[in-house]
Amino acid sequence: MSRSRRRRRSRKRAAVHGGRYQPQETTHSSAGPPGPVDGAEPAVGDPPVAGAGPDDERGADVDEPGNDRHGNGQTYEDPAPRQQAAAWKPEPPPADTPRSSPVNASSEELLLRAARQATASGEVARAIGIYRELLQRGPHNLKARNNLALLYERTGDTERALQQFAICLEQDPHNSQVLVNRGALLGSLARFQEAENDLQAALRSDPGAVDAHFNLGVVLSRKGRWREALPYLRRTIELDSSRAAAYFYLGEALNHVDDLEGALSSYQRAVELRPNDAKALYGLGIVLDRMNRPEDATQMYRRSREVGRT
Repeated sequence: MSRSRRRRRSRKRAAVHGGRYQPQETTHSSAGPPGPVDGAEPAVGDPPVAGAGPDDERGADVDEPGNDRHGNGQTYEDPAPRQQAAAWKPEPPPADTPRSSPVNASSEELLLRAARQATASGEVARAIGIYRELLQRGPHNLKARNNLALLYERTGDTERALQQFAICLEQDPHNSQVLVNRGALLGSLARFQEAENDLQAALRSDPGAVDAHFNLGVVLSRKGRWREALPYLRRTIELDSSRAAAYFYLGEALNHVDDLEGALSSYQRAVELRPNDAKALYGLGIVLDRMNRPEDATQMYRRSREVGRT
């Protein structure tokens, strides 16, 4: 080929390619992400699952990887390509969301405090829910179970209350407070022998349990065993001299064993501590009648009726 022809061919090539070669940046189509780059960390797939430790605050309704989030039987897939995962933390559940993971000591105390506050403000259903959640997390939480039983009793669900007390005593058969609580409930249901058994057991565990002395005195009184009730009611007053109900029941027992002076003094002290106690005022009237003081008795009966109407 002649030199002139070679020059003409070179000029044609330059015109076609637009001059000197420039390398192009690699772009990625929407068909998919680029492959891994040498030296880079591989992309992380699903985030780590919470719940491996006791401090997990995840609620029961948090999605698990692979769960059907849309209710269609299909695993949810993110529409966008997965990116490098950042440090993942579960979002806390709403305040009223039930929880199923274990609680640590501080969380337990917070929940117990919330339950007590709900009880104090009359939100019994909410308090019951909190105690049930605590027991779901820790079935051996004796304090929560005992308080739950007391709330069931308060709502009139005595069967559930007795069931919860029974579980408490399976865990701790000699717990004097639980024995007292169950004994008092059994006494209110007129199951006197069972109540007496619990209260005697409570005193064997804790001879200074003032509530055990008081409730045993009441149970024995309701069974008509007035003289047997006296030492328990007197011991109650020795341990707690501000308990008006103990003076009232002591007055009842003393009246039935014909200690009228003692009964009068006990009823008077009950009225001093609780001036609007209609029953104590009526008891005073009975004792004054028996002591041949009809005018004083009439005055007590009148006060009792007035207080009862308010």
